[in-house]
Amino acid sequence: MALRDILVCLDPTDAGETRLKLAAEIARAHRAHLSAAYVSPEDLAGPAPYGGIGISAPEGAAGIAEGSLIAGIPVPAVPPAAAASRAAALADIVEERFRGAVRPLAIEGDWHLFGAGEGAELLALLRASDLVVIGQTSPDYLVPSGFRPEDLVVTAGRPLLIVPYAGSFAAVGRRALVAWDGTREAARAVHDALALFAKAEAVTVMTVAASEAALEESRPSLERIVRHLARHGIAAQSEESVRGDLAVSDVLLSRAADLDVDMLVAGGYHHSQLREALLGGVSRDLLRHMTVPVLMSH
Repeated sequence: MALRDILVCLDPTDAGETRLKLAAEIARAHRAHLSAAYVSPEDLAGPAPYGGIGISAPEGAAGIAEGSLIAGIPVPAVPPAAAASRAAALADIVEERFRGAVRPLAIEGDWHLFGAGEGAELLALLRASDLVVIGQTSPDYLVPSGFRPEDLVVTAGRPLLIVPYAGSFAAVGRRALVAWDGTREAARAVHDALALFAKAEAVTVMTVAASEAALEESRPSLERIVRHLARHGIAAQSEESVRGDLAVSDVLLSRAADLDVDMLVAGGYHHSQLREALLGGVSRDLLRHMTVPVLMSH
């Protein structure tokens, strides 16, 4: 499936700007329309007007401390009564950065600003997109419950390209690692990644199992998905690994570093999120410790 409609979720941070540049490059490469979604910080819950966006302020302060930087922008001293005005100014700055990113690339784009109680509207926008580019949950910028990648990957019904909050990522799909376990979610993720594999130089499909016997049992499934990719013109290589005492996510991220990949593809939340949280699921661990963008589908 071709990518024609991409949505990027933005925020007033340096990571948000990195995410915007990556989304704009993907839209340019695929000649896609790029929409931007921004949730106004004034509508995020928190003990102070800006406590909910996760930006540290001195204890007892009413807002962000004077001189703090948001995406490199100095924050002036503003009394609590002016918090809404500051939030609107931040939204205007991020919108202008979005316009400035799409204009030189001749990309069509539109801007969507969301406020309190508009979560359903944001979800509806996500569901009308081919790909959603979103940021990894950051300790420096906390979004409300329901708007985090781990929430949206199971509710949006669309593939999420989740970008780490640390690092620089200019492109995805040139060198990719696919986590394959034969599940419905993994199959969905591979299908959703096909458009991003269009110009791939190397794709590795990897199965990680608890034992040699489990690898033997999963081998036919691994061979089938590699043949399927070949029929799409993608010369993927297969790999198998026994995880030993390591977590599956650690094996995958270690191999991603070895192969110098720019994207990891994985199914998201094979079990319920509660069960994954209790048992230590692969999806949860990847979302916490990712070092490269992860395309995740449910």
